[in-house]
Amino acid sequence: MRIIGIDPGTICCGYGIVEINGPQSADGRKQAIANRDPVYITSGDIRMSSKKPLPDRLKIVYDSLKQVIAEHSPSQLCMEKIFYHKSIRSAFALGLTRGIVMLLAAENSLPFFEYNPTELKMALTGYGRAEKRQVRDMVIRILKLERTSDISEDSSDALALVICHINSSNKLNLK
Repeated sequence: MRIIGIDPGTICCGYGIVEINGPQSADGRKQAIANRDPVYITSGDIRMSSKKPLPDRLKIVYDSLKQVIAEHSPSQLCMEKIFYHKSIRSAFALGLTRGIVMLLAAENSLPFFEYNPTELKMALTGYGRAEKRQVRDMVIRILKLERTSDISEDSSDALALVICHINSSNKLNLK
């Protein structure tokens, strides 16, 4: 099962895809998630100029994520919730980006899940107010990544969402 995590943004939108692999039992049934290792597939950032009009940036996010989804065929999508934002203008723009992601989930019939930043940090570090660096370090450790310079803060947040989702295994509906 492949899961895509998306850290929405209007200047930088991070994404990450992880697959849950693992052996099946002797009778062919899948083992519990706890006994299966998450495998890193890909991650990246969709970077846009703040000088471009918002509609153009939203189209870039849509087209780019549509291509990633088509290429990697995830079966579920998770995204970070908005919990607080200093600027109302930024919050509205972020809401539009989240709408684009939700549209892509619906277009591709992907079950959609949301997690707030505190939940995400707790799932990875055990501390709900962990710093981005701590989250990134745990993502690298959990996914056993060697080329850590390729993992930006935004893409590590997206990968962290997937790991958080995997830890909520009752939502994975494994058969």
